[in-house]
Amino acid sequence: MEEISLRREAEEEIDLREYVWVLLKYWKWILGVPIAAAIVALVVSFLIPPTYEATALVAVTKPRYVMQFDPRIVPIESISNAVIQPAYKAYPELATSDEVLRELLAQLNPRPAELETLQDLRGIVAAKAGADPSVIRLTARHRDPEAAAHITNLWAEIFVRRANEIYGTEARSQLQFYQQQLERARAELTAAEEALVAFQARNRASVLQNQLNSYRQMQADYLADRRQIAYIVQDIRGLREQLSRQPPDRPTTLADQLTALFLQIKAFNAQASAPVQLQVDSAATLSEKSLPEQIAFLDDLVRVLEDKSAEIEGRLAELEPQILALQRELQEIATEEDRLVRARDVARETYMTLARKVEEARIAAEDVAAGEVRLASRATAPEKPVSPRKLLNTAVAGVLGLMLAVFGAFVAEWWRSGAKAQEGVPMGREELVAGGPSPDRTL
Repeated sequence: MEEISLRREAEEEIDLREYVWVLLKYWKWILGVPIAAAIVALVVSFLIPPTYEATALVAVTKPRYVMQFDPRIVPIESISNAVIQPAYKAYPELATSDEVLRELLAQLNPRPAELETLQDLRGIVAAKAGADPSVIRLTARHRDPEAAAHITNLWAEIFVRRANEIYGTEARSQLQFYQQQLERARAELTAAEEALVAFQARNRASVLQNQLNSYRQMQADYLADRRQIAYIVQDIRGLREQLSRQPPDRPTTLADQLTALFLQIKAFNAQASAPVQLQVDSAATLSEKSLPEQIAFLDDLVRVLEDKSAEIEGRLAELEPQILALQRELQEIATEEDRLVRARDVARETYMTLARKVEEARIAAEDVAAGEVRLASRATAPEKPVSPRKLLNTAVAGVLGLMLAVFGAFVAEWWRSGAKAQEGVPMGREELVAGGPSPDRTL
């Protein structure tokens, strides 16, 4: 049992000598097929006409200066980035677009005979970004090196012009936009200034203010007179109260008469330009009025003063609506003036801001006058072809031929072994292990 198991294990093991024997058996084919394939590939490579490749470089530059005279006008795309990054990924696709290639095909003079359609042109041109995304490589392949260089250079010129029309006119378009806005702001500022001038021609604020000041002074005078009358009435009533407590038959004294006189003078606003000096004899009297007559005089004086106070109240009532009307008219004029001045100031500030922005855009447009996309390197006629690569083609054909020959050898041996098995001729394992058929058996 152990011998049987060991024999089975030995049979299941892979013996590399079998494969080596197959390779040795078919060595002529294994060597001949690769050599023949390499020779054929070399001959075909010599027969194929050479293809030349020309390359032009296009550089996408950034603005050299970033100016900002007024930070209040900032484009939306500049809010997050201080400098806008060019659309590098879009340039290769733009270079191979139908419009650019159609223009290239139309301007080719002389046009190669094999380039009749847009698809023919697409088959020989290619655009891709370089190691730096700001550099675009434009390549064209052709059997004629001069034609390849001509196609590449013409393509680069068309692409640069087209790219600058799309991406490089931002500064110029902004300049035109700001100039239009500046003209509009200038017209608005002129209109605002003319409106303010017209308003000042009909501005009655000073006249109304003088009237209001006069009414206010008149009102203040009336209030002062009313207050003075109130004080005088209070003094008169105090004097009357004092006289009423005296006996009726008692004659009035000089002091009482003088007090009544002064109250009468104050009541009628008697003002002297110089001090009044009275020299009276202590035994003399100013009037012959009795005490009841003096009291009656004081009562009449109070009634006169009260009538005057009522008159002042009426005049104050008449002044109040006039003052309020003047105040309202003055406020309306002040509001209109403030609105016109504010509109003029806003228009002037807008005009000055746009004027600075126009100057900024003008300088920026001059800075990028040559465009952000520029031809960095023109293509020259290549000296060596890029295809066919004879050595590479020969080596690849040889390797493929070797692989095909090895595979064919094993397939042939497998097929032969299967045919022998069907004929009843067993293939001894010892023959394969020994490296060939036994003397009494042939494969």
